[in-house]
Amino acid sequence: MGFYSNFSEKDLIESYTNQIDYQGKADKEIIAEILSRGSLEKFQAKINIQKSILNEQNRVIREIHGHYMNKLSKQECLQLIHSDLLTDKTINFLVETKYSQIHKNVENLKVDSETIIKAILGTFVSSAVSSVIIFILLYNFNFLIAFNLFLLIPVYIINYWIIRLFTGKTRVNLAVFIASFAATVLNCIYFFLIVA
Repeated sequence: MGFYSNFSEKDLIESYTNQIDYQGKADKEIIAEILSRGSLEKFQAKINIQKSILNEQNRVIREIHGHYMNKLSKQECLQLIHSDLLTDKTINFLVETKYSQIHKNVENLKVDSETIIKAILGTFVSSAVSSVIIFILLYNFNFLIAFNLFLLIPVYIINYWIIRLFTGKTRVNLAVFIASFAATVLNCIYFFLIVA
């Protein structure tokens, strides 16, 4: 009973391909296990089929992305995409998933007037909240004063999360990034005004 005898077929394929990719050849023990389950040619054929399916999925995903960027609807995209290897159910799943992901990314990157207003409001609220939190920490734990510059990191994180709650967008959005940075600068100003 060898090391690979308890491997599922999927695990065996993954181990075999990793050995081929990284070592240039498979070791004798894995080849013996493959031969005990059938022929090496059938096993390699399964790997080639999996690679073909993966390549076809990537081709369809690129095509979906292009259709989305050309502002085609999901239904139009589904009518235009055809595949000999993928089922209609798989194509429908890919279109639904990718359209949803791309839409979320595009919406997240969009900087409109509503995002700017919410980011500005979030800047002032987050800088006030994070300043209060940091001042409470500094008051209760005097030894943190020695690390006041390092406290900018948690302050920035607190500011970012509050601004993210206000805008509903992540730091990839330029308005959220700038607002988080501005809130942290405000924290520094508050700190130096109170200390001085």
